[in-house]
Amino acid sequence: MREIDIRSKCRVNSNYEMDTFVGLRCSDGDISINFPIGYHISDDNKELRKDIMLLFTTLSVNTERKESELLGQENSFDEVEFPLQSYMYIIKDFFARGCYREQEVSYKVAKTGKINWNRTIKTQKPYVQDNEVFYLDFVSKKSSIKENELITLVHEYCVYESFERIGWLFTKVMPKKPRIAKREKVFRTVLKEKISSTFNDRNRMLFRHMLAIIDFEGDKDSDKNYWYGTHRFEYVWEKMIDKVFGIENKADYFPKTIWYVNGNRYDNASLEPDTIMLYGNNVYILDAKYYKYGVTGKAWDLPESISINKQITYGEYVANEQKFKKIHGNDMKVYNAFLMPFDSLKSKYLGSPEILKVGTAVSNWKDNFEEYQKIQGILIDVKTLMNINVRQEMKEIEKLAKLIES
Repeated sequence: MREIDIRSKCRVNSNYEMDTFVGLRCSDGDISINFPIGYHISDDNKELRKDIMLLFTTLSVNTERKESELLGQENSFDEVEFPLQSYMYIIKDFFARGCYREQEVSYKVAKTGKINWNRTIKTQKPYVQDNEVFYLDFVSKKSSIKENELITLVHEYCVYESFERIGWLFTKVMPKKPRIAKREKVFRTVLKEKISSTFNDRNRMLFRHMLAIIDFEGDKDSDKNYWYGTHRFEYVWEKMIDKVFGIENKADYFPKTIWYVNGNRYDNASLEPDTIMLYGNNVYILDAKYYKYGVTGKAWDLPESISINKQITYGEYVANEQKFKKIHGNDMKVYNAFLMPFDSLKSKYLGSPEILKVGTAVSNWKDNFEEYQKIQGILIDVKTLMNINVRQEMKEIEKLAKLIES
């Protein structure tokens, strides 16, 4: 395996112009690992490997993936082109079970071994003595490994390719080179036959991942150009915020509008806030903003007027709609907040907590007496949020609620 300096391959993108990609990318043979703005890359190589795995895990959970005809039902790609999950699965399976080999079962007449009573009774002559039946010879079962089966050779090829592509993320160990050269049509045929005829779920999954790799490697440019990730990490940021802090039935809190024209009613699409968080009797309307303020500290990287006015509209709807007071009580308060990424270990914020309030936005068309009319600007450490990965983490909800209220 070629030696790769992992640290030299890792960077945090700027999220300016074309520098928006987050994930693993190989361009003309040059590999890079691209982290989102606000991510703190570890100094220690062991921790750096954990950072990379955390990035891949975050992307796999929060982006759509269509890796092959059998894994994704379509032979097309969306968001993540490179079948990284398949390479990772094959490497982990290889560490756990070694190279895949099929067993060949044979039977023979012998006085020792694992007895197959059904075959013994049917084929061997019994001896009777004192009303008891004895067998002097038995049919025994013997299993032997079929070393040179084609499926084994295909597996060797896929294991080697997996280590060659991403094995450097895990280890310096490299398996032996495959004994067979790539023969795409033959490989696909044997894998599809095995998938259709195998009843062992673990083996079937292994064969599907092997097929995903063969499909991907059929692309003539795949050796020098491939990628696993997204140019739209803002959607990942929104999903993480909603998962950790939000309720599932947030659509109940969407304000709606209607047109009446010529006696007909036309419902418009709802205004949809990113996340609705509940704590105590209060409602918190959260807008996940993957903005650069936490990195630059520049006011022009804060949310603009249109976003501020939308949050006020959301808050006004929830605060004044009677159905919410019936649910949360007459003493219900409604709060608004923007949640933006930052790196709490950067020198600018050194010693800061992992969640930090940086300011408040208001409008000139409201008196700003109500809590929802004051939108709080909150920074959340990116790595911390990626590590939580828990649906409605109550400790984090309480921490955020108290910070917004303070």
